[in-house]
Amino acid sequence: MVQPEDRLAIASQDIGRINAFYPILPRLGNRWAASRPWEGRTLALNLHLTTLTACLVRELTIGGATCVVCGANPATTDPGTVELLRSEGVDVYTGGDLEDPHLQVLAHEPDLFVDVGFGLLGSLLDRRPAIVGKVRGAVEITRSGITALRGRRNVPFAVVNINDGRLKDAVENRHGVGEALWQAVSRLTGMHLAGRRVAILGYGPVGRGIAMYARNAGMSAEVVESDPVRRLFAHYDGFPTPTLEDAVRRVGVLVTATGGHQVVGAAALAKARDGLVLVNAGHGGDEVDVASIKRSADRVDHVADHVVRYRLEGGPQVVVLGGGHPLNIVMNSGSPEPVLLHYAVLGLTLELLAREPHPPGEKLVPDAVEQEAARVALDALNVARVHDGPA
Repeated sequence: MVQPEDRLAIASQDIGRINAFYPILPRLGNRWAASRPWEGRTLALNLHLTTLTACLVRELTIGGATCVVCGANPATTDPGTVELLRSEGVDVYTGGDLEDPHLQVLAHEPDLFVDVGFGLLGSLLDRRPAIVGKVRGAVEITRSGITALRGRRNVPFAVVNINDGRLKDAVENRHGVGEALWQAVSRLTGMHLAGRRVAILGYGPVGRGIAMYARNAGMSAEVVESDPVRRLFAHYDGFPTPTLEDAVRRVGVLVTATGGHQVVGAAALAKARDGLVLVNAGHGGDEVDVASIKRSADRVDHVADHVVRYRLEGGPQVVVLGGGHPLNIVMNSGSPEPVLLHYAVLGLTLELLAREPHPPGEKLVPDAVEQEAARVALDALNVARVHDGPA
């Protein structure tokens, strides 16, 4: 068993490796150390607790912030990251001892927020309205969170939407998730990907990246999409577009990337191909309705860590990876660069919110912020500038 001090050391080494090969956040951190944009401010962050998140929190702290952090999902919480942040004086809440991590964070009365899925912000508005007046602004990262935000009326502070910016869709959603997901599948199952048949449920930026990387790996990819416009995009990108019922009869792997809830459950799998592998790439943990699969199973085999096989009563066997949670995050797989670029956008947005007030309600991340993040990214990658003429 890995001891807490060993987990801490492993997390610290991972951060060192990440920053050595892609120092985008340390370069911003050097600037923030000089300007101290969050001096005297408390930042609340509801994020997946991986070493990449620790990279961000370290640089925000250097910029004067008092950070209080809670884990967005126990299945994506790395114990080493928790130990490391706590060793550096950061308050981290994981829901241990049946405590509510949102309420624990809100007890610090933060004035800037970062959220995934609008969970922490929802708790703020519904359960701690007395402290809403001191909130200067917030950042929401995910599509599900933006949808929840738009379902609210009269949110009394600015919420910057970085999910719909140019960089997240084009880099993190497409390349980051697309690459990381298949690495995670291969690591968990030992499957050679080439020659496998896969169906991707959902053809937004995440689904599109997963399909593209599947094809690059030699897989035969199909797309299941209810939206006719996106289904047409998939067609012209060269992917067959069957129904879900048709796809599950034939494919060996099914990936959910819809951002919805309970989109694939036991009923849809009754006539699935025996041994179908189910993978979720969406933010939430219930796109694959694992609860209904468990209820319908007459046998459950824990094949390996994060690999569970269910035999549906009177039906096929299906294998669920990562408990139905976003597998790329559960396994902390793939290149860190797309996520770190996204975190650079996040940090620059928090800098903007700290510097100047913004009107209440949703605000798209400014193009100037993404331009700056891209410049820092290119510098971190040491990409040579191309000149039209002599330098």
